[in-house]
Amino acid sequence: MHPFNVFGLNQAQFETYLLVAVRIMGMFSVMPIFSGQQVPVLLRVGLSVIMTFAIGSVVTPMADSLPLGPLAAGVIAQGVIGIVFGFVASLVFTGIQFAGQIIDTQIGFAIANIINPTTQQQVTIIGELELALGTLLYLITNGHHALLQGMAGSFTLLPLPYVDPHIVVASDVVHFFTEALFLVFRIGAPVAVTLVVVNIALAFMARVAPQMNVFVIGFPLQIAIGLIMLIVSLPLMGFVLPQVFAEQPAQLDAVFRGLAASPLPAPAPSPTKTP
Repeated sequence: MHPFNVFGLNQAQFETYLLVAVRIMGMFSVMPIFSGQQVPVLLRVGLSVIMTFAIGSVVTPMADSLPLGPLAAGVIAQGVIGIVFGFVASLVFTGIQFAGQIIDTQIGFAIANIINPTTQQQVTIIGELELALGTLLYLITNGHHALLQGMAGSFTLLPLPYVDPHIVVASDVVHFFTEALFLVFRIGAPVAVTLVVVNIALAFMARVAPQMNVFVIGFPLQIAIGLIMLIVSLPLMGFVLPQVFAEQPAQLDAVFRGLAASPLPAPAPSPTKTP
């Protein structure tokens, strides 16, 4: 029987590169910016291959090859790690877009939708505007560099091939989801609260002067005040978002440490047959 040899790699080394590739492809499939529809599939695959060879060359290879069953379990585990990584990284952008949708609802623009080129879904106008501004700030602050560094560092905290999902991961994800909702409040509160006050004032006007057509006055007034407050509050994104992006590496580190809280022992090598 001929010994296993693919591109000069033995079976254990080949399986190491395979598991690295699965984790990285899982990250690129969900990770913000890189997972968008505007990024061609071939480009994502090419980036995944480049990152696989770059990281796989420095990752400690597995000492022994795995049987088919444990290898399949390792592939699933690496895919889960990659998806969790991308999901946590995308929570910030979900919060940014949700804040814009709340503003659209308050102003009255929620009925006018456009197509988001990233997700190919219908989104509101201001929601897409704030998402685009947030993405630009993310690139300007080199947030994508932190993602790539976190991708490489994950193999130090979570060595191949297995991982044991710990209950602390669920609590961490819920905590980060709560922070994303708080980000919605920090971005959308100035406009939303102002428009609520305007609606209350219009309600008093309708009670004081019933003959006044509040709907005719209210819609243009809401749009004008909402847009003015939006312009005034946009610089707030330049102050809030860099701080949130700076906290993202710590969030990803907490998730990885949670996954590594109780790692499974490495499986015993399969017995070899002696001739």
